[in-house]
Amino acid sequence: MRPLGVIALLVTAVVAAPLRAEVEEAPAIAVIVGQGSFVTQVSLDDLRELYLRRRRLWPNGSRAIPINLPPNHPVRERFSTAVLGRSAQGLVAYWNARYFEGITPPTVLSSPAAVRAYLAVEPGAIGYVPVSEVDDTCRTLLLLGR
Repeated sequence: MRPLGVIALLVTAVVAAPLRAEVEEAPAIAVIVGQGSFVTQVSLDDLRELYLRRRRLWPNGSRAIPINLPPNHPVRERFSTAVLGRSAQGLVAYWNARYFEGITPPTVLSSPAAVRAYLAVEPGAIGYVPVSEVDDTCRTLLLLGR
């Protein structure tokens, strides 16, 4: 390896180390439903299908309502990357193509509190919040990034 290649490798390692620590320290994301929801479990594959709107019904035939945080919310970015395999920005082209098929993206609510309030009254809805935002109005089905 050339000397310049070694230097570039060392610089990359030094710069990436703090970023890895930041990612590892990020709080877990709780995938939640309201206390009155009939949904009792969900897998990562289920979430992917629901949030990409390839599946729009729960197994009991009820309409599935996935709820997103705003695109600039850091928890949404982490959720999108972990569950959907792409960033919120990376999904723009996907949703533009689905729009012409008559499929709209998940509903966006402004905050974790708004997500919890919506889930409390809509039994077919599912959302995600930082684990610190979970309260007695919702049930956690899955933890991401523990």
